[in-house]
Amino acid sequence: MSQANSRFCATIIAAVILLSVGCSPKYNQALLKRDLSELGPIKVVRLETPGIMKSSSAETGFLAIATIAVPGGSALLLVGDAYGKARGAEDQNIIPDFGAVVMDKFVEGVSQAESGWPELQVVREPIKGEFSERSTVIEFDVKRLAYGSIDLTRGGVALERGLDKGIICDGFLSKTVVTMKAPDGEVLWQKSYLYLSKDFGREKSLSELEADNCSPLKEEMMFAAEQTANDFLNHLNGKAN
Repeated sequence: MSQANSRFCATIIAAVILLSVGCSPKYNQALLKRDLSELGPIKVVRLETPGIMKSSSAETGFLAIATIAVPGGSALLLVGDAYGKARGAEDQNIIPDFGAVVMDKFVEGVSQAESGWPELQVVREPIKGEFSERSTVIEFDVKRLAYGSIDLTRGGVALERGLDKGIICDGFLSKTVVTMKAPDGEVLWQKSYLYLSKDFGREKSLSELEADNCSPLKEEMMFAAEQTANDFLNHLNGKAN
């Protein structure tokens, strides 16, 4: 590899690290050992699911290079996200509400496997901000949704997965956090999960995902929601890190 290419690669890696610092906090916390039956009925809520971001390979490549190469290019991280959401807005009415699907699959799994748990009371409408009722609560927060050609430098994803796994890939991405809090606000349990089609050998291009009125995208989102809920359930039961 030439000296110029080496410097360019080093610049890209350094830029990814700098742009990702502070973007990917650790959320994982094992369930605190206590008698959950004392917590009474548990409210299950979710924040509003964010708009899905959509990008072609040409758009992702251009923004990734510009973010690194243009002076002040880090500002394009926000511009790129806004552009991606605007592109994905046209699909919002035909794809599932990812946060709602994850919540439902989790509740179903708990009900089937955890007979000793208090009653789970699901709040269907998304909340805004902190849940106001003084009760034990399980809260679902979808941090990021994207499909097509995905730039993993955004949202700290590249650092979370490892820079050796690449910074651009095709398919669907979701990042979701679940948090359980006691009535006094103490965090009893917390887990984040990053789904990426590539990790399951399910990569598809933007055009493939949008075929047949986005049927492949819908299928991929349902698969991702199932993987997310299963990861949460396994972590809750002490079966996963």
